[in-house]
Amino acid sequence: MRERIGNRLSEVHAEERGLLLGLNLESADEAILARLAGDRRQACCEAWQTLRLLPRAARAALLAAWIVEANAPFPSGMERLHPTWLAETIADEPADLWPVLLRGVPGLQAVESLLVPLQGSGAMAADGEEWPSESVAELQRCVFGRLTPLCIAPCGPVGAGLCRLGCDELLAEVASRGAALCQELRAEGDASLWAVAGRLPAPVGRQWLKW
Repeated sequence: MRERIGNRLSEVHAEERGLLLGLNLESADEAILARLAGDRRQACCEAWQTLRLLPRAARAALLAAWIVEANAPFPSGMERLHPTWLAETIADEPADLWPVLLRGVPGLQAVESLLVPLQGSGAMAADGEEWPSESVAELQRCVFGRLTPLCIAPCGPVGAGLCRLGCDELLAEVASRGAALCQELRAEGDASLWAVAGRLPAPVGRQWLKW
């Protein structure tokens, strides 16, 4: 029974985990969940009830893990994104912040190679003034947090299968199946659609999502 409960909670999306964590830390009443939009309200209500069924020690351990995740500089699963998403996100920020944002970023070389042409070689050769690690992590959370929907694991077999493909194979599938494939993913849930988009080069994924 406990194992089944734990498995259900492991499938809760990152944004929902954050909401449930906040409610628990504030000792809020679950009635606040009624204000959420339809699909999210149902998922959060079910997860809330599941969380309350856990023994006190198991619930405390799970919430502690969620706190660690919430304080992480990058969304969980960001390492699976196509590097163009990360490069575009960094490029939207002032160039003097780029070296700070790049600290510890997944796939550093690929991301950096995409940014260098924007400012010329050597643009990121030095970090400049040293930032405290806590400040770096806070800045990275603010900047990369917007990518969280793309980092969520797919919620169905079609999305999961596509996410196992290499980029070239995935592009071929999208090119050949187009709107029909998009509809299949939407039928599984937005998590599948967004997860697949995150594996595509950002211009293609954004067009697909109409981001």
